[in-house]
Amino acid sequence: MSQKEFKATAQDYLQKAGNVSKEYLNLFKSKLATTVVDTVYMAEGITKNVIPGNPVTRDYEVTKHIGSAGPGLLWKLYAGFKKSTKQEATVFVLHKKSLEIFSKKDRDLIVEVFKKGATQLARIKHPRILSLQHQLEESKDSLAFATEPCFSSLANALGNHENMPSPLPDDFKDFKLLEVEIKYGLLQLAEALSFLHKDAKILHRNICPESIVINSNGAWKLAGFEFFVTNNNDPNDALKFPFKEWDGSLAPVLNPVLEYLAPEYGLSSKCDCSSDMFSFGMLFYSVYNNGKTLYSCSNNYSAFVKNVEELKSITNSQMSSIPSDIREYLKMLMHLNSELRPDAGQVTKIPFFDDVAVKTLEYLDSSFQVDNLQKSMFFKSLPQIIDKLPQRVCLQRIIPCLEQEFINPDMIPFILPSMFLIAEQSSNEEYVKYILPRLKIIFKLQKPIQILLIVLKNMSLILSKTPPTDIKEHILPLVCRSLETDTVEIQELCLGTLPSFAHLLDTSSIKHQIIPRIRKLCLESSTLSVRVNSLICIGKILEHLEKWVVLDDILPILEKINIRDSAVLMAMLGIYKIVLSHPKLGITKDLLATRVLPYLIPICIDNNLNMKQFNAYMSLVKEMLSQVESEQKKKLEQIEALEREKSIIPYSIAGNSSSKPKEVIKTPDTMMDQLMAGYGVATAQNTVPPPSFSTQSLNTSNSGLMPKKELTLNEKQELAAKLERNEPKISSSMSLNNLKPANKMSESLMDKNLKDLSISSTQKASQMNSNLDLLTQSMSSTNLMNNNPIRQFNSNNSFTTSQIPPNIQSNQNLGFFGNLALPAPNYNVSQINSSMNNGFNAHPISTSMKNSMNNIPLIPGPPRFASPVISKPNNQTVNNGHKSALDDLADIFG
Repeated sequence: MSQKEFKATAQDYLQKAGNVSKEYLNLFKSKLATTVVDTVYMAEGITKNVIPGNPVTRDYEVTKHIGSAGPGLLWKLYAGFKKSTKQEATVFVLHKKSLEIFSKKDRDLIVEVFKKGATQLARIKHPRILSLQHQLEESKDSLAFATEPCFSSLANALGNHENMPSPLPDDFKDFKLLEVEIKYGLLQLAEALSFLHKDAKILHRNICPESIVINSNGAWKLAGFEFFVTNNNDPNDALKFPFKEWDGSLAPVLNPVLEYLAPEYGLSSKCDCSSDMFSFGMLFYSVYNNGKTLYSCSNNYSAFVKNVEELKSITNSQMSSIPSDIREYLKMLMHLNSELRPDAGQVTKIPFFDDVAVKTLEYLDSSFQVDNLQKSMFFKSLPQIIDKLPQRVCLQRIIPCLEQEFINPDMIPFILPSMFLIAEQSSNEEYVKYILPRLKIIFKLQKPIQILLIVLKNMSLILSKTPPTDIKEHILPLVCRSLETDTVEIQELCLGTLPSFAHLLDTSSIKHQIIPRIRKLCLESSTLSVRVNSLICIGKILEHLEKWVVLDDILPILEKINIRDSAVLMAMLGIYKIVLSHPKLGITKDLLATRVLPYLIPICIDNNLNMKQFNAYMSLVKEMLSQVESEQKKKLEQIEALEREKSIIPYSIAGNSSSKPKEVIKTPDTMMDQLMAGYGVATAQNTVPPPSFSTQSLNTSNSGLMPKKELTLNEKQELAAKLERNEPKISSSMSLNNLKPANKMSESLMDKNLKDLSISSTQKASQMNSNLDLLTQSMSSTNLMNNNPIRQFNSNNSFTTSQIPPNIQSNQNLGFFGNLALPAPNYNVSQINSSMNNGFNAHPISTSMKNSMNNIPLIPGPPRFASPVISKPNNQTVNNGHKSALDDLADIFG
């Protein structure tokens, strides 16, 4: 599907979307269509714009422009990767459109020359020559091929930024080649020339910065074979290369660079391997002279011939930028007489290259040819050399070489110390870019076991530089595997290093992945030191945990430990003390009282504890008890204060204090009774008898001194209707305060009857006495228990009841007439009569009432107590054929 078809399809689909406002819909459609199309075609668009229609785009994705190389720096270098394997690569592209500044003839020649150089590059395989990954592909608009990842050309590194991206990449800002990079780079080029001259029998003819490519690891690779020539003689004969003159009629890019061309091209019209060595000497000079050659020709052959003659006498001032220990060799390389120039093999043996850093890099590049014993000895001494190397060299040159040894796991324990030393000297950005991707490979390895040991020892460094997402994804599984291993040393090392990076782990990871494994070690390990270190590790990571995690996951571990070694017990003590005293944590009093203290107190008397350890445990227990005491006291005080605020006194009896029932508390007889009484707990023998009822309390209640509760409108209407019918029906479910109006009416009726009685007291006295005798006989005919109440008629014209058992007390609110008549007390009639006589004598009408009491019939039901509650039994009905309570009173009092 083309870009236009895709965009049209997207717009058609958006037109079918819901009924949205047209303005917002159009805006949404435009934004979405543009975003989708740009996203889908962005990568493809970049590739097609760079190399439109080139077959290289089928296999490689191009990301960005990074540099230029080749004659005239016409090759553009693009960073990219292979689509199938995601392997990094650099794509060299020659845009034919950029050749429009040349004539038609030159354009065709340039294309042919560049095709020749790329084709020859594919035929040569050597570590010092640029490695080709994808052969040259040609399209209508471009030439392209893919190589190993590259940084730039040497010309770009020396400051020639022609055909470079704009703005200039950050890597080139203030970029300067280091001494060790120059030395080793020149040594690499000398080795490449040695291979070309002796093995490949090829003359390069264009050794210059534009033909040298620096790869992503900082190695200098020879390229630019556009002008190479091969040997014409037989392999067994001396080398003889064809001579090609510099053609001024062609574009400069179709000729070798004059500033680096050997003098014999202008003087003797011949060339050989020494011609490349002259170019190598001039390159040597320009690298140390900030990219400037010994002379400048400006693409003028006549100027070249003139400058060549001046080579006979090179002054010391011209060589001032060159290191003193290489000047004489450099003069020999640039000598007019080609026979005096050293060959490539001899250059590699110059003492100038006998540098420790250079030799180290050289050994690393050739380490694949060395056995494991020699490698191990070299890698052991490598950290001492790393301290003397620039950081860029370590990152770009040493780390890649070390990575190549990962295929041999036995060498990894010897490699890791050097990698971690470089990581320590790196910034976080450098670590993430160069080191972390290599370490991720190591994190997955489990053997040899030394890998885990070295990684765990450097865990703090790793975690300090590793992003949090990578910690959870790569490092946390490594720690979990370390805790699960059977090697005690690794377990203890992991437990020892875990607290140092626990703050970098989230709570969920610690709870679900770390703590369960530590619990297993703590409870199941057969090694005492592992158990102790597990507890110590828990104690160190407590401050990084939440309180609920500690209470739910940590404390239960301690309760399951059954080992009573002093080291284990003291480690447990430390955990409890930290949890108890840390401001972020803490233990609730309920947990202390129910689980912690019952577990710790038996430990205090364990025989494995010495005096100091025992005192430490007792101090902790006392601290816990003190916390329980203080918190419980505070709670109880708050509860009591709350109850005092919310409590409602149900009944308050005002008036004479003598009317209040007096508590009769029996003195405890036993020590237990005294103890329980002291704590306010009543026993069976230390009970308070029920209060007595008196006429005074009744009068006090009827006097209206008790708290009153207002009647609702419905209740008032109901009472008014009953009073009109003279039928005061009072429901037993009504409250005491609701019955106040009925009681007042009873009082008024009582007063009226008493007045009537005073008038006819003489006539009724004899009748009352007969009724009283009859009542007394009935009461004395029933046997009661010893604690039955004694009803006395006191001076206030009411009965006084004492020692009322609970079963009778419960009936005091049954109303004026109960369902069952109370049995008569078993007392002497003389006592009752004397008591009644005393009561009646206090009243002005006592004589007449005493005489009339003899004629009172026995009335079933309980006596009238001091309680003002007068309720009618549910099973008692009042109608016109029965007498009301007021009629009964009238009958009693005549």
